[in-house]
Amino acid sequence: MSITLFTTENLPEGCIVKETFGMIQVTGTVEVSNKGIIRGMLQRNKNEYQEVIDSFVDSAPAEANAILGVQIATSSQQFSNGTFLYVTYIGTPAIIEET
Repeated sequence: MSITLFTTENLPEGCIVKETFGMIQVTGTVEVSNKGIIRGMLQRNKNEYQEVIDSFVDSAPAEANAILGVQIATSSQQFSNGTFLYVTYIGTPAIIEET
């Protein structure tokens, strides 16, 4: 089952909320600095940002078909091994239906 993410306050016309679940939150890191040649080649097919989104969606209950009120917060930090973007997703899983 796929999950639809809604960042808006209102659902599209013709949709209703049948059930909501407890809020979920996921924080992940994305390296935004130059990784160097060797690490770059080893990880060239890795999409860290998509992995954070997938982790967020996967944390919703299996019966949910939407996550409502999705909000995103970011922060960055520089360390000796690189610069990292911290991405936090927050939302409320729900079951929505078309009327």
